[in-house]
Amino acid sequence: MLHRRTNAESIGSQLPTTEEFQCPNRSENLLTEPIAQTPGPSYTQGQERSSVPATTTTPVELLSTYDDTGTAIEDDDALINLFYANFHAAHPILVPRGSYSSQGYPDYLKLVVHFIGGHFSSMASGDQLRSLAGKALEEAFGQTSRTYHLVQGLLLFSVALHARNEIKESVLTLSQAVSVALELGLHKKAFSESILGLGEIEGESLRRTWWELYVTDGFMAALQRGTGSRCHGVDIDVPLPCDDLIYMEGGTQTNVFTLADFDSRIYMDEELQFSSSCYRIEAVRILSRSLAISWTHEVHEDQVQAIDNALAAWPHHLGYGAAEAASTSGAVDEMLFQAHMIIQFTIINLHFPRSDLVAAIPAASDIIRQTHVLPLSSRTMHGIKAIEASKHMSNLAALRVPVHKHTPFFICGIVFGVIVQLSACWVRPARFQEQCRDSVSLIAGVLKTLSPTWALAQVTLRKIKPMALEALTTRARQTKDKTGSPRDSGVDVSPPVTEPQINDLPWLDFFHWAQDETVSQIV
Repeated sequence: MLHRRTNAESIGSQLPTTEEFQCPNRSENLLTEPIAQTPGPSYTQGQERSSVPATTTTPVELLSTYDDTGTAIEDDDALINLFYANFHAAHPILVPRGSYSSQGYPDYLKLVVHFIGGHFSSMASGDQLRSLAGKALEEAFGQTSRTYHLVQGLLLFSVALHARNEIKESVLTLSQAVSVALELGLHKKAFSESILGLGEIEGESLRRTWWELYVTDGFMAALQRGTGSRCHGVDIDVPLPCDDLIYMEGGTQTNVFTLADFDSRIYMDEELQFSSSCYRIEAVRILSRSLAISWTHEVHEDQVQAIDNALAAWPHHLGYGAAEAASTSGAVDEMLFQAHMIIQFTIINLHFPRSDLVAAIPAASDIIRQTHVLPLSSRTMHGIKAIEASKHMSNLAALRVPVHKHTPFFICGIVFGVIVQLSACWVRPARFQEQCRDSVSLIAGVLKTLSPTWALAQVTLRKIKPMALEALTTRARQTKDKTGSPRDSGVDVSPPVTEPQINDLPWLDFFHWAQDETVSQIV
């Protein structure tokens, strides 16, 4: 249960006005008010995602723990344990669990941890916890003195909001996190050196905060169909993250590497050992390069080929034992898992718009801005590369690990993968029908498992089902009627007899919601 104790000084009078945190053309407060029409996770007894006991805190008790009278939040061990057991490994920016209680984290960051941990409990109220965390972040964002802890809180809150299908709110909150980070200079080594008394664990946590923001900002830019991200446009000299296993055990590496060290590894005789997080950062750097040419016709063949070469080279330069996301013991390296996901996502992002698969089903037009982007080679070759990437994405989903422990962004990755496969199934049903059916079954199962935890998975599954039904049944019947057999030569270049009626995919519209100038004015 959450408790409170009274501070000597009230902070209630320092709350910013509501208007300062409103999204353009909307009356509700983005940080504190969940979207009414967005279905949140629905829980029933016995749906715990961890062996950690669930909190028994009631909504009334939660609301009474944070008000304008200067109360301070004490740790709720149950919610904190759920956060660390289910979410921390996917976004490991806070100190390890054993050091958490001694950090003296600010209230807003504690509430964000409680809020995220509550998603893995059948007892906690997600909306109530969201309101508490949002209110505390508003207050902190309105202060003149901001710390890197605020960046951590806003960043984690943004990831959770996105997983709750509150896309616009997530984008706004992430933009605020980037603004505070750049204002403080988190991308500079000098910032951490300027903090007196910063221990080794805290210093590593600070470095990880910047790089997590860098990765998240880059991936979100791709989902919003941007041409770049703010974090990727600055000069960075902060060292790279250390090995996750060392960090989780409360240690740090004596040898710290920079981006320059990582880039030069290919040409060095000595085999340097970089952490999995470094390869994840490299993956999002390639993704960022692809964004500049993803949605335009004005691209030279050499530009696409250069990025294609970088994508093809990436797995060849993985460190020893890092070629696969899963080890021989079955354990999954989450950072390497995400790196592979981002690479496959980038391949799809680069080739699918230029392929012959785009116009196969109307839903594809909800994912890309244009019906077609001019191909730089044959449309068939672009399609083959997109299909292969979608298969690799499905292979990641097939790893036998608890899927709720992956980053919620994996939902977006597998959705783009399944769109490609369904498109291929529609264009060439004889060749892809059977394997596509199994892949879609796998993805639907993953989304079903994630639905009680993240609303985005719940909404996505509801939209994918009728789309898959059209592609896997209607098209098969059309092919059978046309040829007299569900099998053919495997080459089907004829246009669809009829188009499946699956145009309504409003949740995908959020993926290309752009940050306009009115949003940037808020932050």
